[in-house]
Amino acid sequence: MTGALELSRSYWKNVAAPELKAVFPALFPRLAAGLCGNGSECFGYDDEKSMDHDWGVDFFLWVTEADRDAIPALKRWKEELFRRHPPEFTRTRSMHGATIGVMTVGEFYYSLIGVPCVPEDVLQWRWAPEENYAMVVNGEVFWDGTGEFSAVRQRLLDYYPEDLRRKKIAARCMTIAQTGQYNFERISDREDWVTVRIVLAKFAVEAMGLVYHLNKVYRPYYKWTWRRLQELPILGQEISTLLLAMAEEGGLDENSRWVQREWIERTCWLLAEELRQQCLSDCEDWFLTGHGEAVQRTIRHEKLRSLPPQYE
Repeated sequence: MTGALELSRSYWKNVAAPELKAVFPALFPRLAAGLCGNGSECFGYDDEKSMDHDWGVDFFLWVTEADRDAIPALKRWKEELFRRHPPEFTRTRSMHGATIGVMTVGEFYYSLIGVPCVPEDVLQWRWAPEENYAMVVNGEVFWDGTGEFSAVRQRLLDYYPEDLRRKKIAARCMTIAQTGQYNFERISDREDWVTVRIVLAKFAVEAMGLVYHLNKVYRPYYKWTWRRLQELPILGQEISTLLLAMAEEGGLDENSRWVQREWIERTCWLLAEELRQQCLSDCEDWFLTGHGEAVQRTIRHEKLRSLPPQYE
């Protein structure tokens, strides 16, 4: 099927943009338009199941702060445009669905990461969840007359400041070691099967998170984390394959646990090797606690370096 992002791009190009330019000729060069943010279509992952809610053709209009007064008129124009030229698939909105509307550039970024532009310092970067950064840079910008929207987007696409990336890497290493390399065996020996499942799930989440950091790509909403992982060039295929095998090995018997332990060890070996390849760690051990501590020592930001390695 054709995704909603592609359908929206086509509607913008062939219907919306020409009319907008004709109705607001002086304003058009200062506008930006696109589709990004919350929704499977913004990641390009929408399918037939996605069509039952919050799906269809739509686009944001972003204005500069100086043009804030134009927002009401642009909202009316957009509503009228969809009435006069309804797309084949008009976007539906559920009770909790995201609103795709008209707003300033700053309002859009503030709605997702808590600041109207690029965070000013490392501590401010920590305010928003990682999945919100993934949403703020996904999708596509169809038009950006001034370049203001795209300039912020590009800086965010460049990823976290390096010290913060290293802090997150250190924390991922510590949790991977604590769950998969240490507690999986101990909890299994106690036959605490609920906690075994929790340990395996936390190990998978943290291992995927580390791969995202190594690729300098924001980890999306949990529903799409594994799918996006497969597309990452650094360890994406290798780790996603190992985690899939672990997920499919659903048994709790001794043989199943032995197989899971082997996959945990293989995953950790690959991660440790990549940490060394990127010169993030000089630790020769495969146990990731040592790597977390090594990465922590390379952080220059005093506040981040003073936090325990397991804290982001």
